[in-house]
Amino acid sequence: MGPAAGEQGAETGDEWTKVRRKGRRMRSHHPAVCPSSSRNAKGSEPRPSFLSVSDIEREHRRIRDQWRASTGCHQLRDVVASRNCGSAITDAICFGLGSFDPEDGSWENKRRAHVQLAAFVYMVEQLQRDNRVPIRCLFQEPIFNSVDEAFIRSLGHEVVHSPGGFEQVGTSTLVFGIHLYRDVYAQALAGHLPAVFVGTPREVWEECHGSDVLDWVQLKDLDERSDKVNFPEDSGYTTFSNTTIHWRRQDDT
Repeated sequence: MGPAAGEQGAETGDEWTKVRRKGRRMRSHHPAVCPSSSRNAKGSEPRPSFLSVSDIEREHRRIRDQWRASTGCHQLRDVVASRNCGSAITDAICFGLGSFDPEDGSWENKRRAHVQLAAFVYMVEQLQRDNRVPIRCLFQEPIFNSVDEAFIRSLGHEVVHSPGGFEQVGTSTLVFGIHLYRDVYAQALAGHLPAVFVGTPREVWEECHGSDVLDWVQLKDLDERSDKVNFPEDSGYTTFSNTTIHWRRQDDT
């Protein structure tokens, strides 16, 4: 995940909001990635890139292959296999992925975008095994530049602009958004609770912001109507720290 103009999570460039939690310990050995309550700005026209689509493809292939050989990928495969919900998913929307060519040139941000893309696509592929109908994949990220968008489309996926992604969320959707701002999560959950939601769980929001989020009805509903499991870690990195897969119970639509 990279910095987003209005739709990004707990980081801007290389800046992360880190906190020390009181009470019980974090499940991750990394510092807590504390989600920001609000950051609302409009995106602009895609900026130019110094990379070509083929440049990004080569880099993505290398990072994707490394991640697919990791323990985290194997754990994600097992987690998805343990659920019988593939047939309930018709589309998948990735919010706030970040740029593959960030303006600040940060290698950490670039790698994070590639790993999150690899994990999102892999999760969709695993869900697809139980689904005869192809799962449609959409991406909404206002900091995408023109080549980022072209690369995503070269993979056979769709790029939409806000609020297009939010409007596509339904009860048969996989929503994937790592370390995003509250405003983004709130908009993604405003209409319908998705079949699967990958993002920051309620307990992390409450421990970071206390009573500020206790009136967040959609997050409470998601928490109460879902079975939850920790998203497998990206060893040595905070890519998926404090991230949870929420599986909405199929009998609770």
